Order: sequence, then C-alpha cells, then structure tokens
Amino acid sequence: MVDQAIAKCTTLSEADARHFVAHGWVIVRDAVPKQNSEDIVACAWRELEERGIKRGDPETWKKEPYIRTGCPPNVGIMASRGDKEAAKQKLEIRTRYGLPPESPLLQDVAPRALGAQVDCVGGRERVAAPEQIALPDSLAVNLCSDDSKLGEGGWRSTSAPGWHKDGWHYRHFLDSPQQGLLLGYIFSDLSPESGGTQMCVDSVGVVARLLARHPQGIHPDTVYSYIKPYMVKECSEFQQLTGKAGDLAIMHPYMAHRVAGNASGRPRFGQFPSLKLSQPMRFSREDPGDYSLAELVVLKELGQLTHLDFATEADYTKYPREDITPPPSRTEEEKQAIETELYDEQQRMALTEPEWAQEMWPKRERL
Repeated sequence: MVDQAIAKCTTLSEADARHFVAHGWVIVRDAVPKQNSEDIVACAWRELEERGIKRGDPETWKKEPYIRTGCPPNVGIMASRGDKEAAKQKLEIRTRYGLPPESPLLQDVAPRALGAQVDCVGGRERVAAPEQIALPDSLAVNLCSDDSKLGEGGWRSTSAPGWHKDGWHYRHFLDSPQQGLLLGYIFSDLSPESGGTQMCVDSVGVVARLLARHPQGIHPDTVYSYIKPYMVKECSEFQQLTGKAGDLAIMHPYMAHRVAGNASGRPRFGQFPSLKLSQPMRFSREDPGDYSLAELVVLKELGQLTHLDFATEADYTKYPREDITPPPSRTEEEKQAIETELYDEQQRMALTEPEWAQEMWPKRERL
C-alpha cells in the first residue's frame, strides 16, 4: 500500500514520503521562494518596529517574547464572512505594513508547497478548495520565549508545559476532515534550539488509538483537557523543527506539539495553519492503492492494519463531522449545553481510559 501511495506523489521525493509515513512529519525543502519569505519577514519587522520592538535591540524583544503580526485571526474570519468593518480593518492593517491587499494564492507563488500537501492527503480532489489556499503572511514570531525553568528533563519531557493537539473548533473523530494536515511555514532560517516548534512524535499513535476507541467523537474541550498534559505521558520520542527560510514542515494532524523556548538571539518567523479536507479520511478503501499517506500513518499506528471499518453512512448522520463554536465566541446558552455534554462524555470515557485518565475528570455534581 505504501509503495502505491508513494508512486502517486508528484512533488514529494520518495525519501520524503517514506519519512512522513514512518514518523508522521517531514520537512519539504524550498517549498516557498526565498524572496517571498524575505518580503513577508520585512513586513513583519515594520510592524514590530512600530510596536517598539527593535531589530537591533534584543532588550526590546522581551516586551512580547512571542508575538503575532499582521491581521488578527478573528478579523480575517469576520472579513471572510462579509463583515464590511472587518474587511476595512483587514485592508488597513495589510496596507500599513506593506502587505498586498490579499494574501497571494499558494498555487501561484508556491506551487511546490501546495503540491507537497496534496501528495500527503492523496490528491487535489481531497483538499477543500485548493485553488483558494493562500500563502500565510500574518506570522507567529518567537523572539525570545523563555524555557529556562523547565527542570531536569528540559523540553524533551512529558512534564514540559504546553503540549497540545490543535483543533478547538470541531468534534474530534479518527477521520475528521477539518484538519487534514498541520503545517509549519518556515520564513527565517531555523537552527536547533532557536524556537522551532517541538513535536511529541509518538503522540500520533496515542491520539489515533484514543480516537479509534471513541467512534462517537470527542468534544474539543475534552481533547484539550486530555492532552494537556495527560496524554503525552504515554510518549517518549521528541523532535524539534529546523530548516531554512522557505522550507515547509508537514505534520500529521494528530501530532502533539508545543511552543519552544528561544534563547538563541535569532528571532523565528513562521506560521502554522492547517489543511482542510474536502471529505473525511477513509480507512476502508476498496483499492489499497487509494489510501493517502496521512491515512496510512493512522493504519500503521493502529497495528499495521490494511483495513478499518470505522464509520458508515449512518454514523456520519448520527455523529456529524461538524464545527463547534470555539470558547471565546460561545453564548451563555452554548456554554450551559456544553457543560452538560462534557459531563456525560467525560464520565463515559473515564470507564474506558487508563487509570491516570480517570483521575483527571472533574468530580462535580451533574448540572
């Protein structure tokens, strides 16, 4: 199956494709032209300078060791929904710091980046609106995050804070389409111990086995409680992202990760969006050659399987793969409904999960 899937790749090398299947992540070299990376970073520095963070004065970096530049995510979301005030604010922000009115389309400026993602999910038709995917230019900048108090185990430890799985806006299933891949665009050279995102590599298998045990899905609030910090206690393999400006890290969506400390004196410029699928992942394809690399990772972690009957059409109706309002945007009515749902879900899961998981469920009276 693996050989058949790799043979269909048009951008990833055989070595890169095999690395992704084996480890759940890969670095795609020169995915974004260097000039694009330099231009995006230059715009970010314009904004940072205006906010009092000076390129030549590291003391000023301490004001906000980890900072985001460009259009805030909530403004971008509202603008995409047709909010005129948000659209106006978005344009003002982008114009002010030298960004084009709209982020350039990935297929136009970085087709290699798009092609590598398409290879990992099994074809362009499995990507939601691939022609609309843009090169991210609002950045996450790690100037000098402090990890000096991690203790004896350092960051390569399950006791390090901040390990998490992305996805606070949807119910998590083994086949969730909302996040087909986790991506890391590297816009500045990234040496070891220089703020590169840190990965808990064997968490991919831990997450896969958890989600396979719960075909009804898991609420994102439970996922966040479960992985922060309990699930990583089953893990022991840790890696950090490194690369050159223009490289792209592609990670399996089940990869637990954390923001790294950066005491190197070299700011890290990057962005970490996700790729949405046009359909849920499938683990029971009639033709084994149709499995995507991402699906093969899951089957491998579940015990070198070749077939898994995880969901039927009736399951998709009973347990829809739908979005959930993130915590900051919930109404009081939504909050109360979710409290009841979480109680039922967590009590049910406490009966099937390891002893250490049972201890984390809140001991409270049912609402």
